[in-house]
Amino acid sequence: EMCTTIRETVKDLYNEETAENVRIQYGGSVKPANIKELMAKPNIDGGLVGGASLVPDSYLALVNYQD
Repeated sequence: EMCTTIRETVKDLYNEETAENVRIQYGGSVKPANIKELMAKPNIDGGLVGGASLVPDSYLALVNYQD
């Protein structure tokens, strides 16, 4: 998983504290159908919403998501 690789790279370049404080955003296809699965992953701190933002109901479902 790329997000894990990014966090590990930050840790290697800086330190563990910095790596834990960096917020890693998932930049793939974030939709109401996969938001729960994505946000459950340990190295994903948020998502970048693309096409789902064009459909009001989809966007609201993402904005209102809580784990």
